[in-house]
Amino acid sequence: MKSILILLSICALSLLTTSCNKDIIKMEVIRDCSGVYLEKKGVEHKVCNESVLDTYATGDKVKVSYDVLEQCFGLQEDPACSTTHSYLDLIDVYKIH
Repeated sequence: MKSILILLSICALSLLTTSCNKDIIKMEVIRDCSGVYLEKKGVEHKVCNESVLDTYATGDKVKVSYDVLEQCFGLQEDPACSTTHSYLDLIDVYKIH
């Protein structure tokens, strides 16, 4: 009986540690002359470290983990156009899955 309880405890613990990671989000890449954005369900987020997405084109779907930022840090280039692009927030992509 004790061995069954231990086995069930191990199974429950392994299920908890291998559960789905909810911070991995599938998003669509959007590029225009004002920068790179990731879109999910009609909501766009401006990517501060857009160089991590250099190999992806507009319309590509990527699974990412990111942090929301108050402002972009580092060297920021002015947009190459005068088009404004509305977005919800600034993000820093720290992993592409």
